[in-house]
Amino acid sequence: MFLLFIIDIAICGTKDLGILRCDLKANHIVKETIDGCNKYISPNKTNYGLFKNNCLTFKTNKTIKFSSTISDSDKASYDQISFYFYENKPAAEAGTIGIASLTILLISSDFNPVTNPNEAIKSQMDNATWSELKLQLNFIAGMDRYAAVVKFKTSTYRSILPGDSRAIFGLEPNYHVTSKIENFYNYFPFNNNPDIIPVGTTGYFSIAAGSFIQEQTSEERSNTVLGAIAAAGGAFGTMAGVIVIFFGDFRLSPRGIAHNFFNLVQNSKEFFERSRFYPKLELKFSKINDEDKALLVNEFSNIRYSIYYHLLNQSNIDEMSKDQRWFLNKLEYKLKNLYNKIYHWLLNTENIGKLFRVYKIDREYYKFSSINEEDERLLNNKINKIRYVIDVYLYDTKSKDQKKLAEYKYERELKFSDNTNNEDKELHIINEEDRKLLKDEFHKIRKLVDKHLLGKPNIEKIFNAYNSLQNNNFSEDMGEDKKLLTDVFQQISYVMFRHLLDIPEDKEIFEKYKENVQISNFSTNMNHGDKKLLVDEFDRIKHVINSHLFNERKNLDVFEKYIVKRELKFSNNMSENDEKLLNDKFCAIKETIYNFLLNEQKIQTNINFSEKMDDKDKESLLIYINNFNNEIRNIKNDIDSYILNKV
Repeated sequence: MFLLFIIDIAICGTKDLGILRCDLKANHIVKETIDGCNKYISPNKTNYGLFKNNCLTFKTNKTIKFSSTISDSDKASYDQISFYFYENKPAAEAGTIGIASLTILLISSDFNPVTNPNEAIKSQMDNATWSELKLQLNFIAGMDRYAAVVKFKTSTYRSILPGDSRAIFGLEPNYHVTSKIENFYNYFPFNNNPDIIPVGTTGYFSIAAGSFIQEQTSEERSNTVLGAIAAAGGAFGTMAGVIVIFFGDFRLSPRGIAHNFFNLVQNSKEFFERSRFYPKLELKFSKINDEDKALLVNEFSNIRYSIYYHLLNQSNIDEMSKDQRWFLNKLEYKLKNLYNKIYHWLLNTENIGKLFRVYKIDREYYKFSSINEEDERLLNNKINKIRYVIDVYLYDTKSKDQKKLAEYKYERELKFSDNTNNEDKELHIINEEDRKLLKDEFHKIRKLVDKHLLGKPNIEKIFNAYNSLQNNNFSEDMGEDKKLLTDVFQQISYVMFRHLLDIPEDKEIFEKYKENVQISNFSTNMNHGDKKLLVDEFDRIKHVINSHLFNERKNLDVFEKYIVKRELKFSNNMSENDEKLLNDKFCAIKETIYNFLLNEQKIQTNINFSEKMDDKDKESLLIYINNFNNEIRNIKNDIDSYILNKV
């Protein structure tokens, strides 16, 4: 079946112009009669300037379509639309020598600068089509006591806009599409006794598709970058050489210039941040006073210096647990051995060492003078969580409380108070500017702790994904299904992030997660097709999670459907906001699964050497093993990504 969406129709005449009725026909039979046609025509007249004034606009927002073959199930498909109009004959003939008439203009709803004067003119074809409309070449007359039969056919012109980088390079261009309509029409006089028309009708016209084949013209660039490379000696060979140089030969050297340069920049940046030349921490609060600011700056600085001292002495810190072995990157290691004195001076080793030893003992509960008690407890609580991780990994704390370590991972959000009724206005809540400063600083500190102490630099990203998936703002249009969808998304989120962030076990949520969502779980108000789409998508996601976390046997067919990038197309019964929210949720879940579950790194890096081995030999061997393990991790990620795309 061929379909064409209805176009916009401008109907212009005298100020007394009125549409008495419009008939929607299928197979030459009237399927729907609309008196006044007020369902699609705005009662307010529009002034089209250069075209006409006193115009009515027939606009359906693509809810009506023309169809070549129409069945009873096609409720919105028709093959003809008829209009009966009234025109004030004396007024219409006052300035002409002809019979009373009105004008009809068919315009593509995809390119309609007439009804939308702000429509962007981007290409030469846009200008040509717009000029044609201005010259009124597409106007058709509807005459008194005559029937005008108008047929149209549509065409599109796909332009390549100037500066399109994809087209210049030789890839598929980002085409700009201009829609155009061509018309042809015939006139027939009314018969002597037209008894089927509304009383007061002075004229009639009908609109039908003259052709259901849409002509499409596309521009192509004859000269492209890839074409030039191919002419010079073969695009494939050149491109392969560039890829090997920048990204490595995966069989021999899995990392190329691009990876190594990126790592060098990152390592150099971190090295500079640890040096004596990096500016000292300065928090520019607007409401928090200088006394409280000094306390916070001191705490944040001490945490940083503890981590920096740990990086300086990863293989020979006496207080450090022997189970935790960390090593310097290759560049820093060479610098340390070749220019030992300069290295220690540059990183201010002596001063950082003193602060490191003092900080182990110097712990206090901060009492702030310009922050209320609730926010004071919040800040101290967050600082204590970070202190505990530092104690466990740097100061040889004997007991390792997994519950406290887990709380550090999943309790990261700073929820400041909102006590607007506080009588003491000097101790009112922290304002938005200072909240942002504190949140940013805690974010930077946790990033250092995650990477250099826990060896898990993605915890902050995982937590942000966890936070975003907790919000399910479905509209009230969902009715009874709103709670069901919210519960299912929370169950899936809980299972993933319980594993990733060590969230405490909740048996009730987990038991509900194990129950598969059925079509029958949804209310009768939801479209059956929408139910099936949701059930299938939930099944695929749960299968991938279960096969990874609970050793469920993998079904390759399910994995193949799961990895396909797609947007779920729901019925018109679902609002656009809910449809977008559902697609965004599924996309976020898939990204979390791919980035954090399927690419988990489980390679052991902690090795206990015997006391007989020389310290320098230990350090050299650890550096070699670390570099080797990094390559293995990167290769593993590449293989996982390749296999998942080929399953």
